[in-house]
Amino acid sequence: MELKLLHLYDDVMNLYGEYANVSVLARYLSDLGCTVSVDTLSLYEEKDISGYDFYYMGSGTERRQRLALTQLVKYRDALNAACDEGRVMLFTGNSFELLGRKITDADGNEFEGLRLASFETVEGKRRIVGDCIAEFDGFDDVLVGFINKCSRISGVEQPLFNLLMGAGNEGDKGAEGFRKNHCFGTHLTGPILVKNPAMLRYIAALLGAQSPERVTYPFMEKGYETTASELRKRLEAMK
Repeated sequence: MELKLLHLYDDVMNLYGEYANVSVLARYLSDLGCTVSVDTLSLYEEKDISGYDFYYMGSGTERRQRLALTQLVKYRDALNAACDEGRVMLFTGNSFELLGRKITDADGNEFEGLRLASFETVEGKRRIVGDCIAEFDGFDDVLVGFINKCSRISGVEQPLFNLLMGAGNEGDKGAEGFRKNHCFGTHLTGPILVKNPAMLRYIAALLGAQSPERVTYPFMEKGYETTASELRKRLEAMK
């Protein structure tokens, strides 16, 4: 099975080592027996981005997010088409905000988004930072991650996660992220596919990568178990 992965703006949207989401996915798919190619789209580069199996974009500073948006809007039709076709897409950190109708910064300036959905983002002056515990439909266990944002998002019709700990789309715990078909957006960083082996397996399964023998990475499993255990203790102490 041949799979093509595209990493969008890896040169500017790469806080928190987010490149590792693509690296670990490519390795996992290869270990499942797939032939994997990874392409990148750099800032100011122009190329045909249709036909990829997986699209990824990570997190950046607010300034870099806006810079990336000036170029990404050129690919609005291609990304909307990929979403409608059911291509697997993952946007983490504040790249998730680009999928909506618009972003309003802390000074009131408005920036038109990709319009994959009608939600809107409004930035404030205060940063919202903290660890997260998330529930995801179909998973027996929780997911873990970290959020660092200065925004609130309203109008998400289909959230991705339910947060037990951490700041959701509109503030306190609750609905977080966005999904449409197989396009997923979340503020959770970590990187999320490294911290959560179950999410890694889920994305691989959506890409059609299956194996009769389960591939596991003990260091990732142990890291997840330790993090989840400690965050659960913290959550219990907060009750």
